[in-house]
Amino acid sequence: MIKFKTALPLRTFKGQLCKNLKQFLDVSNFLYILVDSQEGVQGIVDEMSFWKHVAVKGWESEISGCFNDRFIMIENEEMLISEAGTNPDVEYFILRDSLDVYRVYSSLEIETTALRQHNNSLLNNVDLLNREMDSLRQQVNQLKCILDSSYDEIFVTDGQGNTLFVSEISKKITGFPPELFIGKNVRELVNQGLVENSVSLEVIKTKKIVSRQQTYTNGTTVLATGKPVFNDKGEISLIIINSRDISELVKLRNQIAYANSVIDRQKQLLSDFQSNPLLERLNTRSEKMFSIIELIEKVSPTDSSVLIEGESGVGKNLLARLIHDKSRRNDRNFVQINCGAISPSLIEAELFGYEPGSFTGANKSGKIGLVKQADGGTLFLDEIGELPMDLQVKLLQLVQEKTFIPVGGTKEIKVDIRIISATNKNLKQRVKDNLFREDLYYRLYVVPITVPPLRERVEDITLLIEYFLKKFNDKYEHSIMIDDEAINLLNGYEWGGNVRELENLIEQLIVTARGAVIYEIDLPSYIVKTQEKTTPRVTVSGILPLKIAVEETERQLLKRAQEKYKTSRKMARILEVNQTTIIRKTHKYNLNLSNEEEFSGL
Repeated sequence: MIKFKTALPLRTFKGQLCKNLKQFLDVSNFLYILVDSQEGVQGIVDEMSFWKHVAVKGWESEISGCFNDRFIMIENEEMLISEAGTNPDVEYFILRDSLDVYRVYSSLEIETTALRQHNNSLLNNVDLLNREMDSLRQQVNQLKCILDSSYDEIFVTDGQGNTLFVSEISKKITGFPPELFIGKNVRELVNQGLVENSVSLEVIKTKKIVSRQQTYTNGTTVLATGKPVFNDKGEISLIIINSRDISELVKLRNQIAYANSVIDRQKQLLSDFQSNPLLERLNTRSEKMFSIIELIEKVSPTDSSVLIEGESGVGKNLLARLIHDKSRRNDRNFVQINCGAISPSLIEAELFGYEPGSFTGANKSGKIGLVKQADGGTLFLDEIGELPMDLQVKLLQLVQEKTFIPVGGTKEIKVDIRIISATNKNLKQRVKDNLFREDLYYRLYVVPITVPPLRERVEDITLLIEYFLKKFNDKYEHSIMIDDEAINLLNGYEWGGNVRELENLIEQLIVTARGAVIYEIDLPSYIVKTQEKTTPRVTVSGILPLKIAVEETERQLLKRAQEKYKTSRKMARILEVNQTTIIRKTHKYNLNLSNEEEFSGL
């Protein structure tokens, strides 16, 4: 903001003498605007012009001879810098604030401000440039992180075959760190035996995309595809090679099959949801929940009080929101308050608001409470069982009369609200224990809705898993799936924390997932242990050679594992041996791994 001085108008200046202004010389802001009878500004009398005139003409001279006429009238402050730039000889810029007040800006102050703004602009440009450099460095690091996070090896050379970049996965695929390759020509790597059947050399030769099989010194066989990148002259500037471990294709095929089953399941869910939009929002197939939905559709158009009961985490707040959205009040406020999350000393002021100066620390202008904010809409009182007894009297008045008195106030305020309450407590028992008013209980208990816990609607668990899986995959930009065996374990868990516990667990699994599929081994131990059956002990009913006994036990164990887990990879993980051991022993006992034989040609 540009500094200015305030000046007063001097309308009857003609014929006045300088000595008439002598009494004002001690005033720090000695500044006057000479205004004629038509309210036109004739000049400005500043202290320097005044003293110069008096020194030459004397005190008996007229004031009209000492004004400064190097000024311009402006309409607003935004014109200052542009006008100052185009009028270098002007000393003052005058802006009329009101009939008797003028703002006076000096050209020196304007130039100083403009210079300061210019300097700030330069500093901002330097800061912007530094941020751009930091952003560029960050983008380079992010690009490297993206390439390094690929399960495939990324190998980049220039047009002559000199290695420019190798991703970190090369340690796993080739057995060597990227540093061993970077800076070396592919021909040198071939001569050293580190690379055979080079894709880069073939791309340089043919100038086309080339795919071929390569085997590294550690025995890993990959399918490598090299693609040339051409410059403006048609010359190869880069060769980008993508190498994939062929053994991973079996896992990929299984994942695709699982994805297709998920898609089929989603199509079926979509068909169910299209018949009732409430089912889509509640993600349910439970008969118990169907009856609740029917009740919601009946009571939503009314203004009756609704009490939603159920354990913590079952989704009581979602049902309250559904009732509001289906009501005639759906275009007005839905105001929610958790009665158990606010200090008893503050909850009255939060609910009903307060008048100015009602208590120490209160806002000087008072505060509108949540009840008033909900006027015309819905007030949702969550955890109503935690409401203090002294406040229940005031809430009873609100429920019965739709009126309330703010804290510190004396006048009743009328509101038009619909009240929905929820609790995870047994309110009837709290009435018996004198912890909850009986009259308030029955006022709230007009339409009771009891939400069953998740363990009583097991058919919803898989549906909710799929819903939260999509939600958090979208949130974290993943494409993670859950193995059917893991879903079975989740279906068998008790879910003491209900839907909220399930939602938190799915988010945890997505965030901490080690691969594209979540298996049984990835689930928390408390979920697996609660469903583990006692491991049957080996019993001996006769005498036979020890070797035969060991082999028979091994055969039965492998057969049972094969029936349950289907693939050698899962069997190896559960039996805690190498996958090659499983394959060798299943061949020994003539156990058919049909799923893997299907992909043996890969």
